[in-house]
Amino acid sequence: MATKSKPALPLTKDVLPNNIGINLTTDIKPSEPAPLNENGNFRIAENLSIAKAKLVTALAQFPLSALWLVHKYQESTEASEIDDSEEYSVETDTSLEQIKNLMLYTSQTARTGKAKKGAYYKEQQKLIFALQGYRFTFEDLIELTDLVLLTFEFRGLIDVDQPDQQSDSINKRLQQAKHRSQGKFHQLRDCILTNNIDPEFAFLPVEFMRNQLTEVATAEHDWLAGRQQLAGANSRLVLFIANQYKGGFLDFDDLVQEGQTGLLKAVDRYNHELGFQFSTYAGYWIRQAISRALTRSERVVRLPFGQMANINKVYRAKDELISKTGREPSRAELAQFTSLTINEINNILSISQTALSFDGESDDEEQSFGPADFLEQHVFTPAFGTIAETELEQLLNGAIETLDTREAKVIRSHFGVNCDCEMTLQEIGNELNLTRERVRQIQVAALNKIRRSFGEQLLSFL
Repeated sequence: MATKSKPALPLTKDVLPNNIGINLTTDIKPSEPAPLNENGNFRIAENLSIAKAKLVTALAQFPLSALWLVHKYQESTEASEIDDSEEYSVETDTSLEQIKNLMLYTSQTARTGKAKKGAYYKEQQKLIFALQGYRFTFEDLIELTDLVLLTFEFRGLIDVDQPDQQSDSINKRLQQAKHRSQGKFHQLRDCILTNNIDPEFAFLPVEFMRNQLTEVATAEHDWLAGRQQLAGANSRLVLFIANQYKGGFLDFDDLVQEGQTGLLKAVDRYNHELGFQFSTYAGYWIRQAISRALTRSERVVRLPFGQMANINKVYRAKDELISKTGREPSRAELAQFTSLTINEINNILSISQTALSFDGESDDEEQSFGPADFLEQHVFTPAFGTIAETELEQLLNGAIETLDTREAKVIRSHFGVNCDCEMTLQEIGNELNLTRERVRQIQVAALNKIRRSFGEQLLSFL
């Protein structure tokens, strides 16, 4: 997650300019060319931190922000809403619990009429301060800004018919918010009604909201502009690092794209107050993003990155033991060397096997052989086998029908054709009141007849 935002900073009155959707002028330093040294990075990061603090301050004025945080991260049952790459820690959970308690108490204070005594204002300031200290991610701030802008429209505070540049910019931003977050706004509004929260408390009274629209739009514009400027100033660093990973599973353009995602994570997490160089900090995030992309594309079946670390650990230990002992190490030795259990070693070795194409990988179709050409499955009966069995059964029945009754009886009983079990010559003789020798003679005569009439056809089934 991003670093903690700064405390509330005063906003100046703003006028909307020409470049990124909303045209606003603030007390932040003007845009500079892409820096060629760390001093330039530091200045941009400082401006970015100021702009982010202003945006958080503007959003924190709305108790709706606290309700949205609790609804998204604590009471939502969909685990996919929380990015598993973020540092969602016990500290974050504690901060959310504090915000939830402050929101409920402030709502209760407003509902019981204690606001006249100043208690409501005091509790509201505590809630604002708690929101300012929360570590918002990039996605959090964008979605929360969408919801706040939709709140202005919901309460009729955005004049879509006013023909000036400022209104055009805000209306354009509002359309983006509708496209992304219209459904989430309705869910949040239903949550307010379900929990019996006063809309005047969640959305703020109309007279207080009128002055907040320009501040929210201004702060978001400056924050996004600074974020884009810092990322653009260090795009060459992405090219430099991506060039070191060429020749792998991904094209160079894909490596650069993955590196850019890592750079943006670094932009959102960098804290210039610690004094570290941005390029050093961003390099780790860029390399992580590229290496993870290579890991994903390396295997047909994606493995968790935690398991990939264990796989690499086991194979490094295996190579080290081979170099020391000159032989293949046993799984017990691997478990002892890596401090893992034998079951974990077995699991790691089983999932680390390389996938093989079932149909072969050769470009030459005449010489392309894969497992499909050599393996025989034993689950389902092959179609050709079923057809052959059916034709053989029909042919045998036709051949037996050419025999007389006693010969057919001997052949069917002795070989179990259309019978429950096979019978010996003696058992057949007892049933027909014949000697065993006579039954044998009848069988030989019947087989000779079948051989003369159907021998060639039956031979094709061998």
